[in-house]
Amino acid sequence: GGSQPLRTMTWQYQERDPCAGASATEQARSFTYKAGYLPAGDELTELNGLMSEAEAEAACLASPVCRGFTYNSGEGGRPPPDAMRAVYFKSAIGEVGLSDQWHTLKRRGGPGSKPLDCRRGKRAPPPLPSRLRVDVLRDAPPVYLVHDFASDEECEYMVNLTLPRMTPSVVFSGSKGATSTYRSSYSVNMVPDFEDETDVVTRLMRRKFAFAREVAEYDELVENEGQEPVNAVYYKDDGDQYRPHCDGECHGGGYRRGRRIATSLTYCLVGDKGGYTSFDRAGLKVVPKRRMMLFFGYKINGDPPAMDNGQTEHSGCPLREGRKWIATMWYREGMTPERGWQQHQH
Repeated sequence: GGSQPLRTMTWQYQERDPCAGASATEQARSFTYKAGYLPAGDELTELNGLMSEAEAEAACLASPVCRGFTYNSGEGGRPPPDAMRAVYFKSAIGEVGLSDQWHTLKRRGGPGSKPLDCRRGKRAPPPLPSRLRVDVLRDAPPVYLVHDFASDEECEYMVNLTLPRMTPSVVFSGSKGATSTYRSSYSVNMVPDFEDETDVVTRLMRRKFAFAREVAEYDELVENEGQEPVNAVYYKDDGDQYRPHCDGECHGGGYRRGRRIATSLTYCLVGDKGGYTSFDRAGLKVVPKRRMMLFFGYKINGDPPAMDNGQTEHSGCPLREGRKWIATMWYREGMTPERGWQQHQH
């Protein structure tokens, strides 16, 4: 079994009401708009064609697999909704590339979801607070286990979204990444849409950051486009693992604002045998359960703040039977949409 907790507590989380603060134009909106293009791949070629933006919205809503669409206006600025353009539909939405001639509309909440309607008499009741059990494995640097952190529906959605897009995971040295026998798994990023509070990845990321602020007491953490995207990692073969490593500074170095200070892993699939998470230097072992989140920090709050001296070095132990899928979040202080994680080293 895994390490026993020092104590157990309850964390109450209030999810955002997606209708709170919605303007009149947003009250029955089915898509969010972003200037820019979607990269090649994940195309629904049977839907592609010459049409207006309004016709494209209708076609996407009628498809059970459509996540959004992108088109080129040939000039700067968003064209009128009845202008005819060559439209490319997508079954998955990743990061939007910057361009003032391309335009992307993302379906709110994902395929098959009910469009958000915030009009009087139509809106759903606000979300109720959830009470989650938290096991404290260590106080400083903190290690917590949060039970039932993600729902079955959220896990199913994220696993189905990411598995077709996975590529071999890489290990970074400085700013360059390459595959390595040190890390054997598959991964892909999931990009939140902060204009869509019904988006599963957005909701998960907000919940992760709320926990980091309210329980781990990393008060300055803010979720926004400047943070790293959620990284989905998949272990499927016998022996898949991630050997001992640090996600940030964990060898007693100094604190530098903008570097990673904490990590969380949300387990949506867990191996039938193996696939544990081990903190060998700290003598801690986590045997994950489905929907559980593991949170650990490597910044030690104080005046001045310090960084961990090795207690958060960890391993993804070899998988022996079954499959393992995790949603990984790395946290950084001081990130803004204008100056984000890519301007800082790990």
